[in-house]
Amino acid sequence: MARTRVEASTTLPELLDRLGGCYAPVARQRGIRLDFELDPALAMNAPGPFAALGRALSLLLQRSLDATTRRVALHVDVVGDDASTQVVHFTVADEQTDAARECVRLEEAATIVTALGGVVHREEGIDFGGRIIVELSFDLPRQAPRIDVEALRSTLGGNDALRQVIAALDRALISDLAGLDTLLAQPGTTQLQTWLHRVSGALGMAEATELSGIGQSLERELLEGRSPMLDRAIGRFAADASHVLATLRDHAETDGI
Repeated sequence: MARTRVEASTTLPELLDRLGGCYAPVARQRGIRLDFELDPALAMNAPGPFAALGRALSLLLQRSLDATTRRVALHVDVVGDDASTQVVHFTVADEQTDAARECVRLEEAATIVTALGGVVHREEGIDFGGRIIVELSFDLPRQAPRIDVEALRSTLGGNDALRQVIAALDRALISDLAGLDTLLAQPGTTQLQTWLHRVSGALGMAEATELSGIGQSLERELLEGRSPMLDRAIGRFAADASHVLATLRDHAETDGI
């Protein structure tokens, strides 16, 4: 019944609240101290597969609570963070170190997490005997990039200059955005860095400084190499650049520029 309630979770706060509500009474009944520790940087509004994650964490908490142990803890830590993604560790830790301990639930939890695109790590600790770490990436809710067309018009000095900027952006972005999928499908970083540099510069022309800064940050991150998370972030950056261009075009058509 407890697992059923946890698996009904649709948000991260609901999942954590249900886990506490279900397993705190079990721990008290067995004389076990149960602690929940949350990283304050955790994005509580991130969408995610919380029903499946609830199944996996329930299995791990049940496994620890069934062990001969005095303390169990669930630590939720942000271990990777950028403008659009968080990598989170859900760590279930207890004082029991017996490697031969029942592992059916551990294997079932690992199967669930793998299907979600995550990984499960097992390690021994100093303050706790053993830790099971569920690592998952969460895409943060996207916000449309802000661009003040009237302020840009004023900065440029009128409609003629704005028309020129829109035309330049159109030329600079349209072919680059269309070719991104091909670049992402190829190995290496050099061409992607060049692409980000061009697009960030074009966005700077449009006074989309926040988005331009994100592009420059992604360009620097590529120095450390490619990763699926970084590739997804570049794709979202391209979508936001398309939004900026579409916004400028709409204003141009509306105002007859």
